[in-house]
Amino acid sequence: MRDRKNLNKILGLGFVLVLAGFTAANFLHKDMKFSDTENRMLQQKPAFGLAELVDGRFMSSFEKYQTDQFAFRDQWIRLQTAADQLLGKNKSGDVYLGENQLFEEPSEIGNEVWKNLDAINHFCSQYPDVHSYLMLAPDAASVQKERLPGYVPVAEQEQQLQTLQRYQEEQNSSVTEIPLYETLRAHKDEYLYYRSDHHWTTLGAWYAYEKAAEVMNIPGVAEKAENIGEKLYPVTAQFQGTLSARSGYQVSDDTIEVYWPEPETELVVTYVQEQTKSASLYASEKLSTKDKYGMFLNGNHPLTEIRTMASTGRKLLLVKDSYANCFVPYLTDGFEEIVLVDPRYYYDNLEKLMGQYGFTDVLFLYNLNTFLEDDVLQYVLE
Repeated sequence: MRDRKNLNKILGLGFVLVLAGFTAANFLHKDMKFSDTENRMLQQKPAFGLAELVDGRFMSSFEKYQTDQFAFRDQWIRLQTAADQLLGKNKSGDVYLGENQLFEEPSEIGNEVWKNLDAINHFCSQYPDVHSYLMLAPDAASVQKERLPGYVPVAEQEQQLQTLQRYQEEQNSSVTEIPLYETLRAHKDEYLYYRSDHHWTTLGAWYAYEKAAEVMNIPGVAEKAENIGEKLYPVTAQFQGTLSARSGYQVSDDTIEVYWPEPETELVVTYVQEQTKSASLYASEKLSTKDKYGMFLNGNHPLTEIRTMASTGRKLLLVKDSYANCFVPYLTDGFEEIVLVDPRYYYDNLEKLMGQYGFTDVLFLYNLNTFLEDDVLQYVLE
């Protein structure tokens, strides 16, 4: 009996010491702004306010802050994932493990999406002479759903896209939809999405461009399509993306390809806020970092301006998420000027840009998951 009591005391003391150690580690742990492993901004400590406390925003933000800034977070994710795999589980967080491929769990439709669609419709209605388009890209869990692990209850993005389309029709929207689901499904057995990352590949973006060019009346597609495989050049075969980092799952390395036509398109890329210029759409130095997908347009920037040598008389405003980054190279011979706005980092409104550039076309290009969760687009369009 005495031995058991001593053992309980030792275990209790050990638990207290471990708990105190983790508490001290979290207290001493310096908050990070960006996670190289997950390739995303991390939640910072929220400012306390009575209004934020009452409506729940403070506690929600504080919970995200604690989750993002927990000491040894990456190591715990890997440990938990390894334990889950031993138990036969095929999901870590919002990532499913298929057969040598990872899938991001599709988001559900929430109230924000209607606000974003209303904001898009209102914005575009103010410029009746500008051609406006909406292109929402379904992700791998929908387009290549046969590769998901068995009996996975995920939201069906085909139905979600149909629901959004019906809403637009009911609103008599002047924004033209560029439907991608059937286009991508027709190529579902090809390398449309990275195995370890949530983005589509350069080949997946090509099939989307073919459909966009048809709807937007961009000429020259047939010439580009001829021997398209020979115009896609691999630049690395050692890419492990965000889904692998977030989940802790390891799958085969991905290959990143770039679109490189002959002759090469002459252009100037200006990253406006950073006040830097480049003569290329690709930042090869990113290939030596964790964020290899960032080689497309040097990652995400609030405002990017691309001037080309095209003489088409057309100028495009592209409001986008990171799915657009590997899509843009296909557009450069169709527009004299392309201005990219990423609402996640852009804090001005778009009215000034519309007057400054005289756009002929506006394209909203988002991954469907990102669009359903976006809570900032409506404010940029006000």
